Amino acid sequence: MILKKRIEKSSRSFKVSELIRKAISSVLIKNELPLEKPFNFPVNVIRVEMNNDLKIAYIYVTSHESIEANQLLERLDSCKYYLSKEVAKLISLKFSPKLVFRNDESVNYINKLEKILNNEKVSKDIKKL
Repeated sequence: MILKKRIEKSSRSFKVSELIRKAISSVLIKNELPLEKPFNFPVNVIRVEMNNDLKIAYIYVTSHESIEANQLLERLDSCKYYLSKEVAKLISLKFSPKLVFRNDESVNYINKLEKILNNEKVSKDIKKL
């Protein structure tokens, strides 16, 4: 029998994730990353999720630039050491969590839903109501 691991959000986990989100956002807004070619627009932090022991922070990001999602993640991963050092300066925790960047898919999901709702068949059904 396979047991699925339930993700329980404690208040401590929520507080730490919000603290990390604010810290990483303030670092990314400055756009002073050690990259050859800096971002034209700041990177947006959508949400941060922490694992149970608060050692890993999963940071969901998106950008308004016309670059691939994988390229965005590669550029952020290349300056991960700098980002973790800056975040550690801004937060006061016993351990600074490891930063793991992920692409946020919620924007694509919203666009997909909007496309379905704008479909002719759906609009006719809505008008019937």
